[in-house]
Amino acid sequence: MQRLHHGAYVDYLEVARIEMLRDLGVSYAQLEEEGFALPVIRLNIEYLGAASYDELVKFETKVKCTGPVRIRFDYELFVNERRIACAFVDLACINIETARPTRMPEDLMAQLREVSS
Repeated sequence: MQRLHHGAYVDYLEVARIEMLRDLGVSYAQLEEEGFALPVIRLNIEYLGAASYDELVKFETKVKCTGPVRIRFDYELFVNERRIACAFVDLACINIETARPTRMPEDLMAQLREVSS
């Protein structure tokens, strides 16, 4: 039975992150059009089990604003009720033109405050 490759989890974390932002009413494409990007500055995955191909993986994602420039996403991944991984990803808000850290747009910070409180 084939197992999901450990490297694939990084891609799935990104999809979960983008979808959570979308659920909050934040379009990543719109952020970039406004001159902001959210690159990953830290990534940690703890593998606790494995997923086989064709198994559905459920993501529980929490987000918190850790300052005016940083965001953290915490994840738990489940197959059925079995936790197979936990992870976190730290992002920094940067100005696309200068590639320097910058404060997040106020509307993004407001959305993050609302869900992290």
